[in-house]
Amino acid sequence: MDYEKYNCPVCKNKNLILKHEASYIYSYVMDSDAPGIKNSEIFSPFLYDRRDQTSSNEYIECTKCKTKYPYDVFKDLDKASNNENTDYII
Repeated sequence: MDYEKYNCPVCKNKNLILKHEASYIYSYVMDSDAPGIKNSEIFSPFLYDRRDQTSSNEYIECTKCKTKYPYDVFKDLDKASNNENTDYII
């Protein structure tokens, strides 16, 4: 997808960033040496026993004015354009 064809409707900036935010709960089994079955000597937080995603959000953000737009808006515009070289303003 060619994101240079999109402009921010607030400030007309062409520098947009796709962002993905996610929240997770990390679980570690409590045992005698260190929390987590995979942590045998010291606790390393990246060696979790279970990770559950609790939420996620994708959006496009303008680098200049910091306005956020739903990512789906861009996916729908790209499908509608059928790869035509047309400028779109969201």
